[in-house]
Amino acid sequence: MTSGGGKISVDQQERVAVVAPRGELDLHDLTEVVDTLTRVLTDTSTDATLIDLSQLTFADSAFLNQLLVTFSGHTVKRRPLVLCGPLQESVERLLRVTGTDTILPLVPGRQDALARLRASETP
Repeated sequence: MTSGGGKISVDQQERVAVVAPRGELDLHDLTEVVDTLTRVLTDTSTDATLIDLSQLTFADSAFLNQLLVTFSGHTVKRRPLVLCGPLQESVERLLRVTGTDTILPLVPGRQDALARLRASETP
């Protein structure tokens, strides 16, 4: 699974779907966000999802809501999900002010996220 036509690219590293939103995401981008994250959740060529937020410079509550919906969907399907940074200041503030930084599985960088996902695959 690889795509990258809009503001969100999707690549695959081993059995992990790597989703990388970039730039500014707001209500106008919600269709792309929903479509991408839904496709990743149902992709049978991968077993886990990494959302790399390091290139995201702005996100609004619509994007944040979709992250929470995605987290819930992954939890229900027992599919590991990790978000990583480093976060831009506005994105870090959004997560901190809303308290979602304590709910969403967030690690400092992509390599940390991949290591955490690999560890979750170990029986």
